[in-house]
Amino acid sequence: MPRVFNFSAGPAMLPLEVLENSAKALIDYQGKGFGIAECSHRGKEFDGVIDEAIARTRSLLGVGDTHDVLFLQGGATQLFTTIAQNFASGPVDYLVSGEWSQKAAKAAQAAGAKVNIVATSEATNFDRSALPAEWKLTPEAAYFHVCSNETVHGHRLPQWPTHANLVVDASSEFMSRPHPVQDAALVYAGAQKNLGPAGVVVAIVRKDLYPRIPKSVPGLFNFQKQAEAKSMINTPPTFGIYILLETFRWLEKQGGLAAVEKVNEAKAKLIYDAIDASNGYYKATVAVTEQRSRMNVTFRLPNEEITDVFIKEAAKKQMVALKGYRTVGGIRASIYNALPLEGAQALAAHMREFAAKNG
Repeated sequence: MPRVFNFSAGPAMLPLEVLENSAKALIDYQGKGFGIAECSHRGKEFDGVIDEAIARTRSLLGVGDTHDVLFLQGGATQLFTTIAQNFASGPVDYLVSGEWSQKAAKAAQAAGAKVNIVATSEATNFDRSALPAEWKLTPEAAYFHVCSNETVHGHRLPQWPTHANLVVDASSEFMSRPHPVQDAALVYAGAQKNLGPAGVVVAIVRKDLYPRIPKSVPGLFNFQKQAEAKSMINTPPTFGIYILLETFRWLEKQGGLAAVEKVNEAKAKLIYDAIDASNGYYKATVAVTEQRSRMNVTFRLPNEEITDVFIKEAAKKQMVALKGYRTVGGIRASIYNALPLEGAQALAAHMREFAAKNG
């Protein structure tokens, strides 16, 4: 069966090779007569899977022994709360640049943290991230939290900030380019964008944060205890973690994150060029060109009625999931690692043809 170009923001498209290898492992793992989802998380088979997944994460990101690699549950949304519970040993700084960083700040407040909003672009409907010159950081902040790529609003931080205790929600761009993870205190990402299925969140935690954790934090939500248990205090999402491993193998075959970034830049350029060459028929929603996301390209057509036509005609050409986030509207084309260059080429061609016919 031919596969469509799936522009879903998440759960998102996965590489066909990853799906095929995972499907085989689901039926019969290494010729053992049982599938990877059927073996105990305490057994040697899964122990090998998680050890390799940790090692490949370190290799891809250049992460040393100063940090632990965790595969947790609850997604990034749960970590909004547990990060504050574990590490808000004093006031904490949050850059609010979109829907997800705003939710993270509110969750930290609800968890009892004293949250300082260093800057927010809410007044302009999150059409950008406030520039560093606008930030009002707290010198004694326990950490500085940012969302490096705002999925809903289609913009990113071109460079991650430099901060002694930087916490990054990298969910929608994780492993789409090289990241300075080694320089961050904590980086976390829901897997369902670039890495695998929903149900797993990757967290990379600097070990010197652990003394801050209050004794009142339950073991299941305690980052140090999860690290000591190799992410297996309780039964982890074993098959989801296996798909992560297959994705890490696939990324290495592509040449690593620097090679993947070049392809992602080319995909994004095709679509942004179609927007910019449309004489205003398509309007980019991001006010600062340098901040345009390479993962979630957002734009608008003249009205929502013609937007619906655009989406329906794209579907006839085997391009799906282009509708913008429910609170925003417009178009959102998510072009994660697994979407091939041909998908971006097809969308750019559709944009040019549609504008010529309807503009």
